[in-house]
Amino acid sequence: MSEPGNVTRPAYRLYQLAWAGLDWLYPPYYGGCGARGSRWCSSCQQNTRMILGPLCQRCGQPVSNTGPTICRDCKNRSFHLTALRSWAQFSGPLQNAIHRLKYKGDLALGDILARPLIDLLQVNCWEVDLVIPVPVGVARQAQRGYNQAALLALPVALGLNLAYRPKAMEKIRDTRSQVGLSFAERRENVKGAFRARAEQVREKRVLLVDDVTTSGATLNACAKALFDAGANHVFGITLARAGSYQQAINPSSGGR
Repeated sequence: MSEPGNVTRPAYRLYQLAWAGLDWLYPPYYGGCGARGSRWCSSCQQNTRMILGPLCQRCGQPVSNTGPTICRDCKNRSFHLTALRSWAQFSGPLQNAIHRLKYKGDLALGDILARPLIDLLQVNCWEVDLVIPVPVGVARQAQRGYNQAALLALPVALGLNLAYRPKAMEKIRDTRSQVGLSFAERRENVKGAFRARAEQVREKRVLLVDDVTTSGATLNACAKALFDAGANHVFGITLARAGSYQQAINPSSGGR
């Protein structure tokens, strides 16, 4: 995975060098395929199914129409996010890498996997004031010891020279896993589960970062909490989108 374009921030470079030093001392496994060497190889990249357009302008779901389009789902539901985008489909090497990041404690993958998010943000040209990782509940944080969304959000903020505010939002009640729930159940499960700190987000343009989205229910609940606290705009970006997407293609080379 190559360097994101036009990123030369000193703090970001130091962050990358710290992880590179650890990889030199303790050679890692490829995050996507498990081979020994580096965090992400050309085979992992070639077998990552990127999500390309045309997309719904709001939720980022691939649509069949060309030109500016709002999908039927967004027209028929309360969608609080200003816009949501995801880099690739939750399958193959990317699914393996996210599982290593999320469940196996492979923390250095956060730096590698944040790079396509930086590129995606630069392509979309969103005007953003601060970056917030989607928070996890107290029980999940204690069990895992870290928030995988924060491992993506910090290098994104450093790479784009944006304020990083991990404490600007909290999850105020633990929820059940969203896996296996219907769309309506997912929405109800996370309803009112988040709270934002008005003194940090009022009149700000906020970027929410998470690892995976399926229905968008969690990000949407976070966005509502941010708007309730006075945020002006709330954008969402995730590394992967789960589900079946006919418009996701297999890139022939290491593109984003």
